[in-house]
Amino acid sequence: MLAVSLGILLAACQPTATPASTAAEPVHAAPAAATGDTSGPPAAGAGASCPYPAFEAFLPHFGNEIALQEKSVADPLVSEYIDAAAEPEPQLVSQKIALREVTWPVMPDPAALPRQGREMDVTRQDDGSMKLLIRTPDTSDQQSYYFVQRPCWQLVRVVDESI
Repeated sequence: MLAVSLGILLAACQPTATPASTAAEPVHAAPAAATGDTSGPPAAGAGASCPYPAFEAFLPHFGNEIALQEKSVADPLVSEYIDAAAEPEPQLVSQKIALREVTWPVMPDPAALPRQGREMDVTRQDDGSMKLLIRTPDTSDQQSYYFVQRPCWQLVRVVDESI
């Protein structure tokens, strides 16, 4: 599967806690992903310095261009995953992964998802960030990608909820 579980691949990183994102209105089932901690609203004139100021234009390129991913991922990237072996019950583990330790591609290509039997949902969060949920129906295979605009779109958090 193309889904990348950064938490499992990079288990040696230091754990850290991150705030949960807040859900907002769905945008559409087109490319988009989003949220994490933001440092306020995007800077004025963000579109002038960013090749894809609109998230809907950014996401298809981010999904299939590793060079763009390398420029558009936060350092460190927050990675969270479910530790199914934790006792007394599974728990969410959070880590900060240095950019040099990120495995590329960090996210599957949204255009390839339908051929893989996977679905994608895009939601704009209350703070203006974007959440991209990628899942395989009727399974626990589910990953969320959170993007903020600083001033260009940047992936700041990945949550793998697969068990």
